[in-house]
Amino acid sequence: MAFCAVVVAAGKSARFGGTKKEYRILDGRPVLAHSLALFLDYPACLACAAVIPPGGEEEARSILGGAFLAAYGERLLLVAGGEQRGHSVLAGLSALFERLSAGKGLSRACPDPGELPVLVHDGARPWASEKLVARVLEGVLAYGGCVPALPLSDTVKQVDDSGYVVAHPKRAGFRAVQTPQGFLLAKLLAAYRLDEALLDNATDDAELWSAAGYSLITVPGERENGKITFPEDLP
Repeated sequence: MAFCAVVVAAGKSARFGGTKKEYRILDGRPVLAHSLALFLDYPACLACAAVIPPGGEEEARSILGGAFLAAYGERLLLVAGGEQRGHSVLAGLSALFERLSAGKGLSRACPDPGELPVLVHDGARPWASEKLVARVLEGVLAYGGCVPALPLSDTVKQVDDSGYVVAHPKRAGFRAVQTPQGFLLAKLLAAYRLDEALLDNATDDAELWSAAGYSLITVPGERENGKITFPEDLP
């Protein structure tokens, strides 16, 4: 099934320190290259937007390398992000919709870009599998919005600003949510454009999707699909 993707790598990696985490080398190539190839290696992926720091296109091209860029050609878009994740994703979605509507550089025709599934993925999650991508895509086609999720293994406590425990929620009804998260492109764009104030604080796409009134289903995530946040997260 045809789809498109946004891979978000516009953050400053403040908690990681040193070299931007998406640009660190993992198994011989940058972390970001692993995250992009997860989608671009699918012929059905019509286009993938890599959202990078503003003014960082030259560095991103250098990090990814000429051979990687040439392998995917115009299917890979380098897009300048914003100060917050929400603004970065919106930039990627807008660039994708424009490219798909123009039909330039696609692996196949896209008669209705708005109805195309779009997967939004963290550039710092290089270990997601093809099976996970397939599960999320199936969820999008069946329900419109889909996120991978895992049951919590640790007990959860709610604390106040001073660190005091104020509630003991039961973990059975909670899930740890991952990416890629999948949606229909036009509806996700509409959700992102609904209220700009929400973009500053939203930590994932599902939050904005739900705020727009759309339903959302979960599919099983993967324990291996961790997010690189600190140096010790890399092998």
